[in-house]
Amino acid sequence: MNQNKVNNICKILLIIFLIIQPIFDLKIFYNSISTLIRAFVILILFIITFILDNNKKKYWLFLLFGFICIYFIFHHINASVNFHSLVPGNFNYSVIQEIAYILKMISPFLLLYTCLKLNLEKKEIKKIICGICFIVSSIIIISNIFVFSYSSYTDSIIKDNIFSWFKNTASRNSHEDLLSKGLFEYANQISAILLMFLPFCIYYVIEEKKLKYALVLVFTIIALLLIGTRTSIFGIPIIFLYMFLILIFFQITKRFKYFTRETISINALAISFYILILLVHPIFNRFHVYDNTIKTNSDISADVFDITSDFDKNTSYDYNEKSELYIENSDTNYNKDISDFTEYVGKEYKSFIIPDQFILQAYPYEYDPEFWYDIFQKPVESRVDYRYLETAMIKRVVEINNNKLDFLLGITNTRLQNIFNIERDFVVQYYALGIIGLILLIFPYIGLLLYYIHLCLKYKDKYFNPINIISFVTIAFLLYISYYSGNLLNSLSFTIYFTILFRLLFLKKETC
Repeated sequence: MNQNKVNNICKILLIIFLIIQPIFDLKIFYNSISTLIRAFVILILFIITFILDNNKKKYWLFLLFGFICIYFIFHHINASVNFHSLVPGNFNYSVIQEIAYILKMISPFLLLYTCLKLNLEKKEIKKIICGICFIVSSIIIISNIFVFSYSSYTDSIIKDNIFSWFKNTASRNSHEDLLSKGLFEYANQISAILLMFLPFCIYYVIEEKKLKYALVLVFTIIALLLIGTRTSIFGIPIIFLYMFLILIFFQITKRFKYFTRETISINALAISFYILILLVHPIFNRFHVYDNTIKTNSDISADVFDITSDFDKNTSYDYNEKSELYIENSDTNYNKDISDFTEYVGKEYKSFIIPDQFILQAYPYEYDPEFWYDIFQKPVESRVDYRYLETAMIKRVVEINNNKLDFLLGITNTRLQNIFNIERDFVVQYYALGIIGLILLIFPYIGLLLYYIHLCLKYKDKYFNPINIISFVTIAFLLYISYYSGNLLNSLSFTIYFTILFRLLFLKKETC
């Protein structure tokens, strides 16, 4: 079998692999085994492509992999030898899980190499994008209409469908009972994938002027509204805005004719769908509930502090003393046994609206009551902010460990996940992998954007066309979303498709 035939077979397998990805994101199939299957398929395709590649520059990849291997050795030693916490078991570090995590993090770059070397073309990517958007959106819409979708905010089944939003019956249910993610595991990841491809759905409608692309666009918008995360709701107008600006720029400077009567009508219809549904969207119930929670619990917390004035808010405590806890007040000194203080934290945490999953499971209060008492002193806006609590717990663990190498090498993803996942990309990788790991495994995304700018400056119009610029702006937007909402750069569900945007980023003018 000659090289061209092998390349064609690999390309067909790659396209099939990309199109069937939504299956792996279904809740029933979403597990560590499916993740390993994805990583294994990516690795096999990479190895075949690498062997067939005749470019000698490919051997520079060994240098990068060498750096990652050396980093991991020190990362592992630091995790194994130099870690101490107040919680028994030290959050159960596992070298096997850590290796699997590193492999998952490098998989997107292996896949990008494969996409570039197999020369995945614009028309093939168009089929992949439209196919994925149609499959994912259809699952979300159908499961919502027939009320068997999972809630976007819980794992329970929704209580009513989108039609109830236009009736008074919707007011009887919370946003958690009405917003749906279909049969998928994570709402954030699915909404990010649809937002990732939404700009291209808009572009295909304008470029092709065909009904099938218009239907995919409308389906995608409806699905994003049904998911109902803040990212999916407010991401839609942002994308329409920057798409309008990009296409206007190319219409004026390059004299491309994008805006016709047909394309304006189709996009106006899509925006009308968005506005119509937004007017009755349950997300605003969530904002109302949040505001009421802040107001109500601010008053409750103040009352609790009045009752428990024995505990001075401005005092720091030494919990290494096992016999007694000395609490100093402006009027008098209190000697209290530490068990009484721990009992107080355990008794009162509900008054400070600290969720059980944080204070009882992730970082149990009985091992570090000082930390949780300090959290009690924070404004209610911080105490109801899950991302604040997630980061605060990890910071506390790093502080207790008191190891300067954690800054460079991290405390490991295994330990971090065994405490609690931080829902902010870049931040979670900083604590898990350290600065060196962040540079090796996350900054390449930014490095590729910088390399694209270099190509534009060097070759001028060769890499400066609508597809390139749409990809560039969308990648930058998604990197911001990954910081804002988290759980994206750690997930193959997202990063596998993210590589498609980088392939589009480096399409030359003659192939666009």
